[in-house]
Amino acid sequence: MPKCRSLKHLSSLSILLLLATSLAWAANLQVQLDRNRLTVQDTLTLRLIADGTTSGEPDFTPLTQDFDILGRGQSKMTSIVNGAMSHTRQWTLELAPKRTGALSIPSLSLGNARSQSLTVEVTESNGGGAEDGSRPIFLEADAETKAPYVQQAFEYRVRAYFQDEPLRATLSDPLADGATVERIGEDRGYEEFVDGQRYLAIERRYRVIPNRSGPLAIQGPRLEAVVPDTRAGRQHDPFADLDQAFGGTLFQGFPQMQGLGNPGRRLVDRAGDLEIQVRAQPDGSGTPWLPATSVQIADEWTPSQPTFRVGEPLTRTLTVTAQGVTAAQLPTLDLGTLDGVQVYPDQPQSEDLSGESVPTAIKSFKIALVPTRAGPLTLPEIRLHWWDTVADEPRVAVVPARTLEVAAAPSGGAGPSPVIEATTGSEPTGSAESSPDATRQPRSPAHPGIGTTGFWPWLTLLLGLAWLGTLVWWRRERRSRLTVTNPIQEAQDRRAASLNAARRQVEKTCLAGDARAARAALLDWAHARWPDHAPQGLSELANRLGGEEIGDLLHVIDRAIYAPPGEVWDGAAAWQTLAPWLGGATRDAPARADDPLPELYPRT
Repeated sequence: MPKCRSLKHLSSLSILLLLATSLAWAANLQVQLDRNRLTVQDTLTLRLIADGTTSGEPDFTPLTQDFDILGRGQSKMTSIVNGAMSHTRQWTLELAPKRTGALSIPSLSLGNARSQSLTVEVTESNGGGAEDGSRPIFLEADAETKAPYVQQAFEYRVRAYFQDEPLRATLSDPLADGATVERIGEDRGYEEFVDGQRYLAIERRYRVIPNRSGPLAIQGPRLEAVVPDTRAGRQHDPFADLDQAFGGTLFQGFPQMQGLGNPGRRLVDRAGDLEIQVRAQPDGSGTPWLPATSVQIADEWTPSQPTFRVGEPLTRTLTVTAQGVTAAQLPTLDLGTLDGVQVYPDQPQSEDLSGESVPTAIKSFKIALVPTRAGPLTLPEIRLHWWDTVADEPRVAVVPARTLEVAAAPSGGAGPSPVIEATTGSEPTGSAESSPDATRQPRSPAHPGIGTTGFWPWLTLLLGLAWLGTLVWWRRERRSRLTVTNPIQEAQDRRAASLNAARRQVEKTCLAGDARAARAALLDWAHARWPDHAPQGLSELANRLGGEEIGDLLHVIDRAIYAPPGEVWDGAAAWQTLAPWLGGATRDAPARADDPLPELYPRT
């Protein structure tokens, strides 16, 4: 019995020793750094090594206080030495410091195990080892204004500078809580000298619209770039000496192989954060609130010189053009109350114009008017309140009131209809020489039982009725046959007439040099060409037509509308280019040679 008890105690002790060894082995968590001193533009490689059997993932959140985690990887390794098996897990992180100074690598945890804490010294960039002390990369950011109004769009610009062309580069977007940030346009590249050093500059623009008043913090973007490493003793090419022995031409023309030669140096830079103070809407600024740099309202009619007549429809188009805002910010116009006219408004069409130096938006309101009574017709004044962000004062865009004279509807068309005397069934009128008694006494029949005129008038009447019935039947059959056999052709004819009329209106406005009217006529042509899904703007029309030349021309028309006074748009030259693109009406629906009716709009 004593021997058995001693064996049990020995076994229990061995198990406890194994458990303690296992726990101690699993608790070994180490942090390794590839360097403890670096510049603010360099990156740091951190390795977290866990020996033993572990589960779960470490918490790297404490690192984000002073570092950006650019990348991470994980590996596992199992080894057997002298019959003993060991397990190792390793996490590799690439870190970029957010600031200079002594930065702490805090203790990291995995389960119950914790690593040691370390300190890294981060210094200012000294040009990356360049002899002239220039910086290999850097970022700059600025805003168009530092005190915008709420909902006022302003531009935020970022410029990335590279001393040498990068092998690859990535630029993040700025962040702003409480504002909408949207990238606009394409990146623009140019060369610029900074402190006497030539740099390749890349400029990127953003549109920022604050949603609330108060302080607005814009977090600057981060630039990650891999640039050629020009530092001495870095990444020596193993074949460089051999190539030098042959005069530097041995490997000339050979492609660079991955992993050989100079892989480049990874650098990171950040643009400084900006603090923007957003102003609230001023008191008495009016509703709706529209902060802009320019607002105009154009009033156009179709036809361009309308005649107001009872029952005849006219189309009025009001176009709001605003700079410094987006189309979503443009309000709906209050057209007032019209008396003596029926109003049929279309759905408003809004569009943001691309390619402009400042954000420009338009919104069109098309209204069909049908006068219901003759006499004076008053169109009330239309007012749109807006805030001039340049002069910092309220303004009003006004369409003045107009009083028009509505003519009465024409009576029966070209003129009064002539009076036609009825002759069927009337008795003959006596001559001037006939006596009064002749009207009282019946004439003596020439033939008993038939009358003085005989049977020929009755036969003529019967034949006439038969001929009239045949004519009515023939016309009905012919009309029915045309209706049944030609509905598609008739629809094509109507569509061709509409396209031809719209095309002639485009020609007329272009030759008149009226860019705004030409734009409206082009959209009317597009509506006739694609009635079910018409383009909403000239940019969409250019995409629908599918030509780079027509896209450039339509963009010129858009720009001509908002050109400063004194600039003349060459509408005649524009029409020479437009005409072939708008000539598809007759090809889509050719006119029939045997059409019984002439064209509604004959071509001139």
